[in-house]
Amino acid sequence: MRIAVVGAYGAGKTTLIRAATARTGLPAAHGTPMRDPHGSRPKPLEEASESELIQLVVRRHAERLLAEAAHPEGFLSDGSLLHEWVYATVRLAVGLHPGSDRGPQLVTAAPDNPYRSVLDHLGREFLHRALASYDAFVHLPVAFPLHDDPPPIGEHFRTLSDRLLLDTLHSSGAAVHTITGGPEERLDTLLDLTLPAVRAR
Repeated sequence: MRIAVVGAYGAGKTTLIRAATARTGLPAAHGTPMRDPHGSRPKPLEEASESELIQLVVRRHAERLLAEAAHPEGFLSDGSLLHEWVYATVRLAVGLHPGSDRGPQLVTAAPDNPYRSVLDHLGREFLHRALASYDAFVHLPVAFPLHDDPPPIGEHFRTLSDRLLLDTLHSSGAAVHTITGGPEERLDTLLDLTLPAVRAR
């Protein structure tokens, strides 16, 4: 059983997956943090140029592919092969600084912006891979405010990212199971989805 637990930053994906792996025996697959662009000086992510942002998206996508391929019998993925594309697309198109909704960094992305076109084409490829990689998508909606101080990503940015992710999956015809409630209720719902398939292996 290959399940992608999806949702915006701070939705509770990692907490849910930690609890579920202990109950199901399925391993967790994690993406790696967005790192400094290769060949440039270390810098905060919000200072990356458009081309560096795309480079980071491709790198993390490849690293996530490798992490998931290490578990051919099944896994719970913390995020999905679409997540880095969603982040970059919202940032480039909307121009929101990832760390705050106040004083956003302006990143121009007109319809004819070549970086936007590149991301659009990457998105089609990433979606194709995601649909072939997972047996199910489990979505955790934005239900809780961020408590980080300062927050690493703005609430508006988080909401837009979640909307783009869901719109992309729904338009593809993918089945998405939305899980709500507190931690225990979320875990029970996820176990209902995964345990029958795990026991049948």
